[in-house]
Amino acid sequence: MSMSEKEDLNLFLSFYKESTARLTKAAKAYNRSLKKDPNPIIKTFREDLADLNEGGKMLRGMLVGLGYSLAGGKDLKESDPLSLAFEIFQTGILIHDDIIDNAETRRGKLTVQHRYEHRLRVRNIEMLAEVDGPRDVARSAALCTGDLGLFCSNLYLAESYRNHSSLGDLLCYFDNIVIDTIRGELLDVVLPYELQDSSYDEEQKKKLLENSVKDIYHLKTSRYSVIGPLHLGMMLGGMDEDQMKAVDRFADEIGIAYQIMDDILGIYADAGYLGKDVGSDIAEFKQTILWMYVRTTDPEATEELLKYYGKKRVTKKDIEAVRRIFRETGALDYARGAMEACYERARRKLKRMKFLSPEQKAVLNGFIIWCSGRSR
Repeated sequence: MSMSEKEDLNLFLSFYKESTARLTKAAKAYNRSLKKDPNPIIKTFREDLADLNEGGKMLRGMLVGLGYSLAGGKDLKESDPLSLAFEIFQTGILIHDDIIDNAETRRGKLTVQHRYEHRLRVRNIEMLAEVDGPRDVARSAALCTGDLGLFCSNLYLAESYRNHSSLGDLLCYFDNIVIDTIRGELLDVVLPYELQDSSYDEEQKKKLLENSVKDIYHLKTSRYSVIGPLHLGMMLGGMDEDQMKAVDRFADEIGIAYQIMDDILGIYADAGYLGKDVGSDIAEFKQTILWMYVRTTDPEATEELLKYYGKKRVTKKDIEAVRRIFRETGALDYARGAMEACYERARRKLKRMKFLSPEQKAVLNGFIIWCSGRSR
């Protein structure tokens, strides 16, 4: 890394650290109010939501503030409620994601459904409906808790900016991010099943898989994790529409590269760094760029992968076999190449944004460097 790259990275990390300190303090204050409810049963679930709303990386909230500063905003405290609203939304949508994946932990803590299932079992609560077990009831309760997080975020945004001239635009854009995130999640869930439709021939299936993986990356990660928060901050700061679109195009490259790295880490990372089970992408049959490459280029390797993909319990031996297949087929090199191509396009697009100051460009370049070097 060159001296100028180190300086850019440090500028970004300084902004990130300052933002995280502010937002963590604001989140604690909000979470105290979130825990309150006159009904003791509902209060317990609000406490679960508040607990999971702490301990995140605050990446998206930071990006809201960064977008606001790119638009010329001086007092970042004005953008903090918008940042916090986005973080609350993230907690709510992650609770839903954990239900879909039947995940046991999130941010190093038990997920809502596993918390409630445990509370039911330790109290020997009897199931009253024959069709339900403790796990079914717990998943339903977690679904409601996730819904609560989504609408609390929307309400917090509206209350915080009720007198702001851009409130209507902010709410419309915010809700469109939510819609696109759900569209991406829906596609991620059903894609492997839809690809079994016999009305498609083999070439149509390959094309549908390629296009759908791109759509998942754009909707679930790029729009939700990078474009959306940056754009909201720029809207709040009153940036010109054409300038915002230029930043959006830059951010889309970063978001897609970010997800490709997630796919690679999901297979090759050390579990201690990843913060989740390394084999979870295999067990959940995730439609990643790695799987897509093998599925569309190597029928024999695809058959071998199908011995492991979708297994309920993925062993270390299984993971090693999948890692080998991705290496030997060139899938890993292909994914890395696609990721680097995204970062290179982002650098070129950043250089063309003449409306940004040298310091603003340096911070965004530091963001690229940080994303490309992360290990989780």
